[in-house]
Amino acid sequence: MNKKIALMVYPNFSMQEIANLCGLFRWNYGAETVVFSSSLKPVNSEEGILIQPSFTFEEFIEDNFDCLILPGCSDMAESLRDDKIKMFLEGFKENDKFIIGAICAGPVYLSQAGLLKNKKFTSSLFVEMNEMLEFVEEKNIVYLPVVEDENIITAVGFAFNEFAIALARKIGYECLNQIYSGVPSQWKEEDYKVHMNPADIEKMKEELSAFIKA
Repeated sequence: MNKKIALMVYPNFSMQEIANLCGLFRWNYGAETVVFSSSLKPVNSEEGILIQPSFTFEEFIEDNFDCLILPGCSDMAESLRDDKIKMFLEGFKENDKFIIGAICAGPVYLSQAGLLKNKKFTSSLFVEMNEMLEFVEEKNIVYLPVVEDENIITAVGFAFNEFAIALARKIGYECLNQIYSGVPSQWKEEDYKVHMNPADIEKMKEELSAFIKA
């Protein structure tokens, strides 16, 4: 495993739908999220969070990453007209090994690039949009939370946790169904006391020496 995942961003992408995924890979598997876009200009998410891409699509090296992630998008008009997105994704058309995950409206870009031809998939696009868009193969849509077909995993927007788990397992990580179980109905104060190991304690003392109690 490369311990890196590549995240595509485009105007009005959904931060919320991929935030847990990035957190899961960072804290459970030590895998870094690297952000790619059409240019190095900051990209505004649908939540109003400005993201600075690290690299352009031209700089992407497949062998350095375990998967590619496409988040949803609340307004696709601009990004569907971005030829750089389409050209980048078309580079994966003959590749049935590299793992690609797309959630909510994300699969529409895979459809536009021809990656979902003859593949089962899901998305959160309105039925009418699927009927109108010339590159969407309606016959292959499966109305389920998460759909996996060979190297591509797609999900509806509200299945962001299940999407993250499916991708982790596809890459080869062990991942519990209850990884996002949240606050249990029964708990005690001791459950929320988290302790550091001795090595980390010494490292913290060194890094924060100016603030340590005398």
